[in-house]
Amino acid sequence: MTEKAFVEFYLSQQLFLMPLIILFSAGLTMLLFGSMVAALTALGNRNWFWGIAILLSGWVAGLPYSLLHKHADYAKSLMLKGMAVIGVSLVAACVLWLLV
Repeated sequence: MTEKAFVEFYLSQQLFLMPLIILFSAGLTMLLFGSMVAALTALGNRNWFWGIAILLSGWVAGLPYSLLHKHADYAKSLMLKGMAVIGVSLVAACVLWLLV
């Protein structure tokens, strides 16, 4: 796939790709906000290792923390929903790419 092919695909399918880009951005925002909530939860509960690890690596450490600790349910729900929205938007973009 060359850059020219990608630009031509984007320009010809703008009406379908723009909502997918907006959906992807919303999912990414939920994922990153969930990781910040997990960091605040960890630091508030004096889990210093987890809090600093989440601040440094984001959702990579935030998701395991929220899955292991019951008091981080809100962060877990945000991150899982964000990952689901990102996955749906990427799958839809790949299906659109294959259909066109």
